[in-house]
Amino acid sequence: MKKILTFISIISIVGVLASCGKEEANTEPKPKTCEQVRPCKLALDYATAAEQGAELKIYEYEAKGKDGPHVYDSKEEAQESVSEDYNKYKNKKIGKYGVSEYTLIKNQSYLYKIKYRAFRKNEDGVKEPTTLIVHVYKKSGKYYPIEVFDYPDLKKTQGDRELGSPQIYYSSNLIGNEKEKFKPKNIEGE
Repeated sequence: MKKILTFISIISIVGVLASCGKEEANTEPKPKTCEQVRPCKLALDYATAAEQGAELKIYEYEAKGKDGPHVYDSKEEAQESVSEDYNKYKNKKIGKYGVSEYTLIKNQSYLYKIKYRAFRKNEDGVKEPTTLIVHVYKKSGKYYPIEVFDYPDLKKTQGDRELGSPQIYYSSNLIGNEKEKFKPKNIEGE
């Protein structure tokens, strides 16, 4: 009986050793979330400030880039533009979203098209997905965001570069077919 158990043990060990190395190691990095990619997180934070109506936050994001582009010319102008209902939304974060990341210059300049659920209801009393395009550029080792409002602004930001296929990020709380609902359309169609 001992010989049989020893024989079975040896065969089991040989089988385990023989199977070692047959499976290829998966060296592909896990896809990151938008929050794990510094310029993408900055674009999402900027979009959150815009959705909150926090024009002073937007001004601060842009003013730190000093001589970069700005939506507001002064802090006073930004202060005057703060939404009347800002206090109602100041602690809200964008929850459900889809983000298309276009690389203009790797590690230097990106365009983010963010589609997310709006905080405010439309005329029909519904919170619909809305879209915002943010250009994030690097200057003196730091990233700065600026909203891109229309197609001429986009062309100026993009220059002669062709936009390739975007990297798509989704919030982790999307379920079922919500990814389709929050997937931004390609930026070329603007």
